[in-house]
Amino acid sequence: MDIKGLIPKDKMDIDSVNKLKTLDINLIKPIIPDLLEWTEDANWPTTKEIGKLLQPLGRELIPHLRKIFTSDDDCWKYSILVKLVKNLPKSVLSEMEADLKRLAFNPTERERQELVNEEATDILLLLH
Repeated sequence: MDIKGLIPKDKMDIDSVNKLKTLDINLIKPIIPDLLEWTEDANWPTTKEIGKLLQPLGRELIPHLRKIFTSDDDCWKYSILVKLVKNLPKSVLSEMEADLKRLAFNPTERERQELVNEEATDILLLLH
């Protein structure tokens, strides 16, 4: 099976995501970055479903999430916080605490405009 063939083709391609959900989660690991591209907007149907799909990977998502957090795409930061990060186990959130604190307490102006700081603050509250 060519796992890359199941990467969504567009923001409405829930069928591909549903097919991915039937597979062993370990098969999905090589396409994590490709899947995360379909979470760039919290309003896209793929965003919520990919968040659910990737959530069981927990700690393995951290390097990928950090790339998003250090990108210039503030809409994507907001989206990934709302649709995936806030649903991760506390143990994973604890490992990302420094990243979340930076977003919450030292946001850029654009992060503030996209409410990234507010979402990061809410997630930090889940830890304590």
